[in-house]
Formats: sequence, C-alpha cells, structure tokens
Amino acid sequence: MRILHTNMLRGWGGQSNRILTEALGTRARGHEIIFAIPHGSQLMIKGEAEGIECWPNLNFKPPAQVWKSIPDLRKLVAGIRRSKPDIIHVHGSQDTWLIILAKQILRADCPPVIRTKHNIFPWRRSLANRWVYNEIDAFVAISSFIERQVVEFPGLQNKPRALIKSVPDAGKFSERVESNLREELGLDPDVFLWGSTGRLRPEKGWDLLLPAFKKVREKHPKSYLVIAGDGSLREELDAKAGELGLDASAMRFLGFRKDVPEILSALDSYVLSSRSEGLGTAILEALGMGLPVAAANVGGIPDSVIHEQTGLLFETENPDAIAGAMSRLMEDDALRKTLGTQAAAHVRTEFTEERLSDLTVGFYEEVAERFAR
Repeated sequence: MRILHTNMLRGWGGQSNRILTEALGTRARGHEIIFAIPHGSQLMIKGEAEGIECWPNLNFKPPAQVWKSIPDLRKLVAGIRRSKPDIIHVHGSQDTWLIILAKQILRADCPPVIRTKHNIFPWRRSLANRWVYNEIDAFVAISSFIERQVVEFPGLQNKPRALIKSVPDAGKFSERVESNLREELGLDPDVFLWGSTGRLRPEKGWDLLLPAFKKVREKHPKSYLVIAGDGSLREELDAKAGELGLDASAMRFLGFRKDVPEILSALDSYVLSSRSEGLGTAILEALGMGLPVAAANVGGIPDSVIHEQTGLLFETENPDAIAGAMSRLMEDDALRKTLGTQAAAHVRTEFTEERLSDLTVGFYEEVAERFAR
C-alpha cells in the first residue's frame, strides 16, 4: 500500500515522533510512505533523512485563514491525483480540514481517510466540526480515554476505529545508563532524587507539584527534585519555588535537556503531576527504564500506570495526594523495587514499536478492504 501522512506541526514532540515511528515501521513491512507536512518542519527534516518522500512548499495555515490555504489545497489535490495513495492518514486540525476539502473535490478518486486523535482536548461540537469528522472514514486513538472521546462525538459511534498506543524509544529508554547528574548537582549519595520531565506549561501541573514537594521535604529533608524542560511558565515557576523556600538546596529547574536518559538514570523515583495527558510519553519513558512512578490519574495515564502494579496514581489538583504518594514510595523500598520491575515488563510487552507497527498496518488493511473502490 501507499500511505500518505499529513500533519500541520512544525516543531518536534510526541505527535511528530509517533508519526515518524509508525511510518518507518509501516515501511519496514513493505509499504510506501509519503509525507505532506509543513516545509522545513522538524518532521520533514527527519523524514527526508530517513529517505521518505516529502511534498515541498506546504504551509497548513489555521482554518480561520482558509483563504491562505487555497495553494495548499491545490497542491494536495494534485499530489493525491498524481501519487494515488491507498490510505490518507491525517493527524492534526489544519491538515484534516484541508484533506476533507480535497476529498470533496476528488470524490471517487479520494482514498479512505484515517484520523489519529493524539491529544486529550475534546473536539468542539460545532456544525463545521461535525461535518468534517463525519467525512473521515476511520479513527485511531492513542489511549483508552481518547478512544472514549471519539466514540462520544456525534455521528462517530459506528465508524471503524482502533486503539493503538504510542511507544517510547526503546533504544534510549529501556535500561539505565551512566549518569553524572548527582555530581552536577553536588548531591550526597543518600539523597533521594525525584525527577519529572515535560514542557513548563499549565496543563503539566507544576504549580501542584511544587507545594506537594515542599510537604515531602518537611517529612523527608534528604529529598531533592529536578524538573527537566522549558516553556512559558519558567519565570513564574522560579518565583513560585522561591516563595515556597525551594531553593537550589532543595530542587533545580534543569531547563531543556537532550540527555533525558541520563537524567532518568540518576533518579530514585519519577513523578508526573499533569492535569491532562493524551497518553503520556514522558511517563512511558520513565516506566520503560524501570523507575517507580507516582502519577496523576488523568487522561491516558492509567493505560500505563496501573495503580499498585506498575506505579501509584493520585488525584490531580491535590498537592496533599501528590505528597502522600511520593512519601509512600520513599518509605517503602520493596514497593519501589516491585513497581519498577513490573513497570519495565509492562512497557516491554504492551508499548513496543513492533506492536505499534503491526496494529497500524493491520488497521490500514482493514480500512482499505472495507472501503475498496
């Protein structure tokens, strides 16, 4: 089969990584891959480096700027007519709108369109959105929570769908590696090191984690927290930490780091305080390395963090609950060892690139057969 992937993102993140991973896995199983993505995007750069054909000079402007998207629409229609893909796999809002408009022009010449819902934010139930999503032929969800969102959207209950979870990079996040983070921070060997990774944005719940960690420090003075990541809340969170008395002797914002495996390898436990997560690639990375984790019971997190089996779940918006879960892990060596071992085993069986690719190809074949022209 020939698969055309579309996406509107320019930067790199979990969604782009998922698209490239499943594209390479699909190609390894004998299928041809094409990308229709913004010119100069990180996915284009990485895709071309892997030898994937990328259509040039696409922009994918927001739907509100529809008049600026006419050149993209023309290029997509011409490209689809020329390359004759068997499946079009869309991943974002702008590219979905354009492909559905292209579908109206192409009519019988348009192959089945599959949409992956990557994030937890619900689709607005406007008349325009209802029209667009009902024009999509099949859906993929990356977590059980997102699958429920798709099913609950008006008109989609009987559409073909598949639950295909994202995966961590097993080459980077399966075994601990040598790390000098503790030396970098000047920590004594007996300090219990907590860590978290992610963008410094409101949905990640950093404003909940900081007061929770203050409570942990009051009970366990020999604990330390590192947060790896950058974002719009950096200055605000620095100020918040100062107000709580969490100076460099208690915690450190590491900023953007490329050595995440080394950071995770230095930790005793991992904590994720998010308010929302589609699936939580960051938590999969920690679980894959066998770290005991405490995580918020939101979105797709329970797909990987099974309470009392692969980690501990706490209710979000509750610093006391976060602190309680963290303290419990610190105080129970046997629990940490058991959770870490079971977490790594769970990721190795349920969250693998092979499984992702097999399920994706299987769904492509199912959809292509159902909509055979």
